[in-house]
Amino acid sequence: MPDSVLLDDALLLVEQNFYFLHVGEFFGDLSKKEKLSNRDLQVTRTFEESQSYSFNAAIVKELLLDAEQNKNNEITLYEYFVEFNSFRGICMAMVEALRLESPFRSFMQIRLGEQFENFFDLVSFVRNVLSHNIHAQIKLNEKDYEGTLKRIRRMKRDTNISFHLIYARDLPEIGSPDINYGFTCKVDFESLKEGMPFLEIISHWELMMLSELCFNLVMAYNLFESEV
Repeated sequence: MPDSVLLDDALLLVEQNFYFLHVGEFFGDLSKKEKLSNRDLQVTRTFEESQSYSFNAAIVKELLLDAEQNKNNEITLYEYFVEFNSFRGICMAMVEALRLESPFRSFMQIRLGEQFENFFDLVSFVRNVLSHNIHAQIKLNEKDYEGTLKRIRRMKRDTNISFHLIYARDLPEIGSPDINYGFTCKVDFESLKEGMPFLEIISHWELMMLSELCFNLVMAYNLFESEV
């Protein structure tokens, strides 16, 4: 398959996962505010050749009741899976796009400058952790960071990486709600150990901001391409 097709598919997947994140969050919030468990919960999906599958209404009701009883605005199981599957999908697609020698990679290298490699390390790390994880608390496995650490050492770069972005300065074409809108993400890859809690290394908020940045970088690239 041509690299141009692979790139288009990867960038589209970044967009689609970001859309899914937003709509999923809306329905997650709605399930806490509205008594959806009283509705008809029977859902049947029809496939081709008269094949169909009926989803278990009792399971749907259980999750909706859990959301309705959420008194402290804590994350529900539904919201957890929406968010972390979106984070994984966005970072996975971004990594695949950046691995291709393409106009998008060149665009990213120019726009991120010296921070390009740090950005690549971050999205690779998130992709690895969320692809391998089977722990409810998301704990590190050595294979989550070992390859990235070796890559940083091989390039003779600082293993204590820092990525800092301010939209008004670095992506002005996107627009931002505030002149200082942006984020900083730091990971000391040399200090990572198996079993460490992932969210103590990269916070939930930083994952949200990193995912938004991936989407906005794709939007900035699309704007750039439309002007060429």
